[in-house]
Amino acid sequence: MKKLLIATLLCAGVVGAQAQDRTVRGVLGLGLTGGGDTLATVVYTDGTTDNIKGGGLVHVFGGAEFRLGTAVTMQATVGYHLDETNGAADGSLRFSRYPIELLAHYHVAPNFKFGGGARFVNNAKIDSRGVLSGARFDFDSTVGAVVEGEWLVTPAIGLKVRYVSEKYKAPGVSASGNHGGFYFSWYI
Repeated sequence: MKKLLIATLLCAGVVGAQAQDRTVRGVLGLGLTGGGDTLATVVYTDGTTDNIKGGGLVHVFGGAEFRLGTAVTMQATVGYHLDETNGAADGSLRFSRYPIELLAHYHVAPNFKFGGGARFVNNAKIDSRGVLSGARFDFDSTVGAVVEGEWLVTPAIGLKVRYVSEKYKAPGVSASGNHGGFYFSWYI
């Protein structure tokens, strides 16, 4: 497994090095996030509880990065962001949404960039499975702000730290989706 991971990282570095001079390149990413208000709490039959947070938990995305000179890049991505309880036989709740992000980055050093932009969240909803099946709650689409810094370990691999400010609304409900996160990006 360790050899496979090293080989994958080396291949990504070679692909990224070849793509470095291009004005457009693809980007794939995975992030772990946390924060925001508690949107729902599940109480299981054994008495334990689990929460769904407005800023959790896993965010995957893909898109393109556009180079606008030597120091500025723009990034457009589409993703899937979710937090889910894990109740096994008791059922589960899932908070899912589809963010579209438009970001600009300034390269403050050859391997570090800082930037931010807008995050448009569509189809945000809480739905259920198993014993909890049938529960569903939809939120309005929303626009938030992103601020992030990224260290490019190689031209093809980046590690990000980011903060997102957003609010989810539905009739009679308003909840914070503000969250921070750590991300892995692969540029192809």
